[in-house]
Amino acid sequence: MRLRTRALIACCALLPLASACATVAEQRVEAGLAEAGVPLGIATCMADIWAEELSISQIRRISRFADAVRDRDRRLTVGRLVTHVREWNDPEAMAVVTGSAARCAFE
Repeated sequence: MRLRTRALIACCALLPLASACATVAEQRVEAGLAEAGVPLGIATCMADIWAEELSISQIRRISRFADAVRDRDRRLTVGRLVTHVREWNDPEAMAVVTGSAARCAFE
């Protein structure tokens, strides 16, 4: 079997694993946002976008913030989240978080 064919078969075999990882990340983001106080519909919508557009590092950073808010017996609001992400000086994260917040608020 030619090397190119083997590489193609290997890539096709790994696709379900990549999809499963994205699904797990999406579910964890959704659960974390909902547990922190974001309404479930908005959390579901935002998680779908974040799993595709944010890095694991960016998602973890948001998760730590959400945990800290919850630990202080406070509710995570979209406004608090946007303010926090703005402080990172990460234009990509800011665009994804604010864009998803706006889009999900109207869905």
